[in-house]
Amino acid sequence: MANKITKMNLKLDYYKILGVERTASTSEIKKAYYYLAKKYHPDLNPDNPRVKDKYLLVTEAFNVLGDLDNRLDYSLKLYEKYWNEFDLDEHNLSKILKQT
Repeated sequence: MANKITKMNLKLDYYKILGVERTASTSEIKKAYYYLAKKYHPDLNPDNPRVKDKYLLVTEAFNVLGDLDNRLDYSLKLYEKYWNEFDLDEHNLSKILKQT
């Protein structure tokens, strides 16, 4: 059973943070994370105080997208947020879908 990530910010686009497509494979996500984690690691950039925040953000994105269960949960919440912005209930959505 996978660990569920409780910290998931739907205002952030974790795919953009890691620089990967939404269709990226787990290995592509992992590769992007390792590259960015090294680039923004605080121990490797002691003179730049903003690096720590970037490192934490990259790590958060990887914790969500790097685990398939967390990634699915994130995607479903984004989908739900997207549809809620249109304020559609099931009845209205069914009517719209029948018209197409």
